[in-house]
Amino acid sequence: MSIVAPYWFLYLSAFRDAGVVTPANHAHYMSQYPYDFAIFHPGHVCRTCNILKPPRSKHCAVCNRCVAKMDHHCVFINNCVGYGNQAYFILLLLSTAILTSYGAYLGLGLISANVRTRHPNWHLWKPSSFTWHDYLILLTFGIQDDVGMGSVTMLALLTTPLVWSLLSYHFYLIYCGTTTNESMKWQDWKAEMDDGFAFKRPIDPRTRQRNPKHEPSWTRWPVESVQALVRTEDGTPPSITSGPGTGEWERVWHLRDVENLYDLGFCDNLVDVFVPGHSFRGEVSTDLERGRRTTKHRDAAGLGRVVDAAT
Repeated sequence: MSIVAPYWFLYLSAFRDAGVVTPANHAHYMSQYPYDFAIFHPGHVCRTCNILKPPRSKHCAVCNRCVAKMDHHCVFINNCVGYGNQAYFILLLLSTAILTSYGAYLGLGLISANVRTRHPNWHLWKPSSFTWHDYLILLTFGIQDDVGMGSVTMLALLTTPLVWSLLSYHFYLIYCGTTTNESMKWQDWKAEMDDGFAFKRPIDPRTRQRNPKHEPSWTRWPVESVQALVRTEDGTPPSITSGPGTGEWERVWHLRDVENLYDLGFCDNLVDVFVPGHSFRGEVSTDLERGRRTTKHRDAAGLGRVVDAAT
């Protein structure tokens, strides 16, 4: 199973639709997430695909198509990682990490057995009676005794930390409720904040006027944005009459002062990845503070607020 699983998930990651946005499924992807008015704003049209860009989507320059919830284009699977295959990509990393770890464990055991046939006191964990010179000489002997097995063992031993690191990074992104593409956008915002060019002000989702040509009338997401984030060229606050929201513009210096609309907490973020299309409406109420989510029915409007640090 540990050998078959990586190939199966590789096949699903490579050949599964990553979430390519077409005129036929455009309405479906528009209903998945609301615009957050920070890194995704309504009304933006892809100049290549000539379609309204759904929230969290991005045009892939390699595939030459817009992908819903675009994470990145992976050269190893020759496909984008997005809404449709992100779960399979995570499982590919997990199964590959387990396989390489198991292979390295078996290989090191065989190498150790080869050395002990001539030196019974030798152990993989360096015995105190051996100098480092003697220990490494005997380890090299064990590897060279069967070059094929030794080479595969060293390959598995060296690649295992890389696979686990990539897997850990993607779980961290899930924990933060973001993607690789979105994390890069947040880093751009961080640079604007460091320069003092970023401003925010509140939005009331209950009274905000929506343009039905640019925004969906309903999404499966349980919360909507309660603030807008904009940048200026010279660092002066925008006009009070410009941009979405109401009230005075407030200068923003830190990412922790900006909401991440797409972070519902680690467990719900996992559900969003592994159960695409799951509707969070009518299940939870989201408080202002991160992670404080209680199970109770939402009001008829289905509005909520979530404030999180996008780090």
